[in-house]
Amino acid sequence: MDHTRRGAIGLGLAAFGGVMFSRRASAAYAVEIMAPYYKSLLTMAPIAVALELGLYSKHGIDVTGVITSVGGGTGLRNMIGGHLGYAEMGTASALAGFKAGIDVRVVHDSVSTSEDIVWVTMPNSPIKTITDLVGKKVGISAPRSTSETLARMAEEAAGITDKMRLVAIGQIGAGLSALENGGVDATFIMEPLFSERAGKYRVVFTQNGLPRMSQNVGIATLEFIKSHPEELRGIIAGRREAVDFIYANTDAAAKMTAKRYGDTLPIDTAPAVMRHLADIKYWSRGNIDRESLENVVKGLIRQGQWEGTVDWSKIVDPGFLPADLQN
Repeated sequence: MDHTRRGAIGLGLAAFGGVMFSRRASAAYAVEIMAPYYKSLLTMAPIAVALELGLYSKHGIDVTGVITSVGGGTGLRNMIGGHLGYAEMGTASALAGFKAGIDVRVVHDSVSTSEDIVWVTMPNSPIKTITDLVGKKVGISAPRSTSETLARMAEEAAGITDKMRLVAIGQIGAGLSALENGGVDATFIMEPLFSERAGKYRVVFTQNGLPRMSQNVGIATLEFIKSHPEELRGIIAGRREAVDFIYANTDAAAKMTAKRYGDTLPIDTAPAVMRHLADIKYWSRGNIDRESLENVVKGLIRQGQWEGTVDWSKIVDPGFLPADLQN
């Protein structure tokens, strides 16, 4: 049975996810999955579907719970400090962590597009376009997060590099509350909140027209890769099958996700939201999109978080993907 753990690390929406393993008497490994935005945003819909269909169990993984934590650099530190071997987190944070010397590898792609991320303002705001945000406060989730990278790249594309005042707010809900109360001039929103609150906000800028960028990836520590290779393969395989099911049976997957997500994904809006994301091929099956990763690095270089060339052989390990996805 899955549950969302709050406590010290619970209330913030996650920007990454991890698992902790312990052997039971059976052949399966008991795991708790730490997942970004689980039961809030649809980045982690494959987890809900995999749990409903028993796809993790099929691969010898006994998922006993789903927990959350804050993201950005804090999320990566929590992963390492909590001795979590596997995580699914923002690509920008994962790469920045690797650059800082944290011994992790990218083992699968998760969400290889950012088309679902939209920056909004209030309907009565004088702000109409991104150029109107020069000198204004704009919400992001956390420093070194994917939302920061995307906001800066959108700035550069609009010719106003580093002119917005980015404010790290954390939860998307907190950002929207700040927007409604005048704390920021614009902030970002994603599905299903965007569809559920249609008409409440006005879009200022999107990621449309920008280079394709990897939003989330799955990562593993080198120690976990060495000590639990089959468990890592099982997690990735179960997630891949869940993604395939979503694309082949989108409405059924929407009902499964709504069942797990509860009030944050109403059953009457879930199918339309899931169909929209399926249409843009939102969820990656796991295969590494090198060009999408390269575009994230370009964003990190612009932010001063990366220097020099990228040796992808030291960052990416596709060997735990199903064989047909490794190339």
